[in-house]
Amino acid sequence: MSSSDGNKLEDPTIRDFIKEVSGEEALQVVKELQERGTAVDEELVENVELELNDVRRILYQLYQNGLAEYTRSRNSNTGWITYTWKLSLDNAENVMEKRKKQIVEELEERLVFEEENVFYLCPENHVKLTFEEATDIDFKCPECGEGLMHHENEEIIEEIKKEIKRLKDSI
Repeated sequence: MSSSDGNKLEDPTIRDFIKEVSGEEALQVVKELQERGTAVDEELVENVELELNDVRRILYQLYQNGLAEYTRSRNSNTGWITYTWKLSLDNAENVMEKRKKQIVEELEERLVFEEENVFYLCPENHVKLTFEEATDIDFKCPECGEGLMHHENEEIIEEIKKEIKRLKDSI
């Protein structure tokens, strides 16, 4: 672990990002890994309240998001492969910025979809369908049979625009 990883873990934005990509329980694993510097997954399980498979899932998610690294070694007697993990938070800001850009792209696609379509909603909130989809089923909910109602989505469009702006301002 680099010396700056400990300081970065105190940053609430980085802690929130860790929770976003790996869940609330990931903080237990990250703190334990931070204390040890490097560790194999079986060692991490000793001091966290998680099953081995959960720890492995969290470590892999951290790795996929550039927040952890591993080295592989093979036991010459058993042939077993061991993964030794360490935190890699030095690049966390870049990883978070890349993720924000990806979310902005997804939101922009959703915005276009919301702006270019007319929607119909089941009064019981079973389905939200485009005009074309509603036409195909004679404007009746496929789950309850109730008639679909026109749905104004201006509020959704405004919320998407606000979130895009908020994310772009933070990049």
